[in-house]
Amino acid sequence: MKTKRVDMQTPGESQDKQAIAELVRMERFWRDCSEWDKLAACYTEDSRVKTTWFEGTGKAFAQGSREMAEKGRLSTHLITPTYIRVKADRALSESLMEIHNRSTIESVEVDTIMYGRFFSRVRRTPVGWRLASFDGIYRKDVIAPVNPGESVPIDWTQMRHFRPSYRIWAYMISRRGYKVTNDELGDDRPDLLDIFYREAEHWLETGN
Repeated sequence: MKTKRVDMQTPGESQDKQAIAELVRMERFWRDCSEWDKLAACYTEDSRVKTTWFEGTGKAFAQGSREMAEKGRLSTHLITPTYIRVKADRALSESLMEIHNRSTIESVEVDTIMYGRFFSRVRRTPVGWRLASFDGIYRKDVIAPVNPGESVPIDWTQMRHFRPSYRIWAYMISRRGYKVTNDELGDDRPDLLDIFYREAEHWLETGN
């Protein structure tokens, strides 16, 4: 009878993965709790963040998140589980995610949920592991009225301009003046995802 080989983690690798998982978890926690300086501190200085509504450094993302919150759009982020791979002073992290938001459309209160994944390149720095990148990968989104007796007044003609994997979220964000492109990462564009993952694997192996 053959025994299946199980690769055991070294103590150092296990500690690195725990530290990265904590970093990934707290980055979202600080954002939801409006701890903007702590959010910015989760990123390297040359980091890159790309979401439906933002592209720039982690520091600029923290400031942009602050401005969004001050305009009244507050969301809650759930992440679990997290898959982490470590190579020397680099790592890749991917988490299943949900983003929950409550807002209004023409006085109708609605709940919107985005489903997908968060993906980051992570680097070891003199002060510990920090996020070198942050990307949203979108799968689908849903919307429902808080009062089930009401209808959601959505302009479906405008909605159809956005991709299926994030069209409701894009519609809601665009109503607040944010520009959403049509080339975000999503499960409905495997061609973009293939390139994205290959570039991430190359970075993990080489650092470039």
